[in-house]
Amino acid sequence: MFRYRRKLDMGLKEAEEKFKAKLEEKGYKVVLEFTPSDVVKAKLGIEMEPYRILYVCNPKKFYEMTSVEYEIGSFAPCPVLLYEKDGEVYISINTAEDVVEIIKDALEDVRSVIEEL
Repeated sequence: MFRYRRKLDMGLKEAEEKFKAKLEEKGYKVVLEFTPSDVVKAKLGIEMEPYRILYVCNPKKFYEMTSVEYEIGSFAPCPVLLYEKDGEVYISINTAEDVVEIIKDALEDVRSVIEEL
């Protein structure tokens, strides 16, 4: 399912700091951060291991992509998952074709809302 997933030998906070530093060396920046595990706890009262989504963008590359396909913004910035599972820390990225089957029902729900506007 994952195009690339890597188990890391460090804690979540250290992994996030190192990842951000390396991104900046390549002209990328985390433009949005989201912690779904906090939302699950707040809304459902369910504890889960830390799960972060870091939205990564390179402004120059984003501009170039919009020159080819203007509505590419739903895929960019690129979401990077940083999470703990069974006490291990992972970082991963997905591709659209990898996840479409899993998220198709949610996509259809959102599409139907858009159609109702």
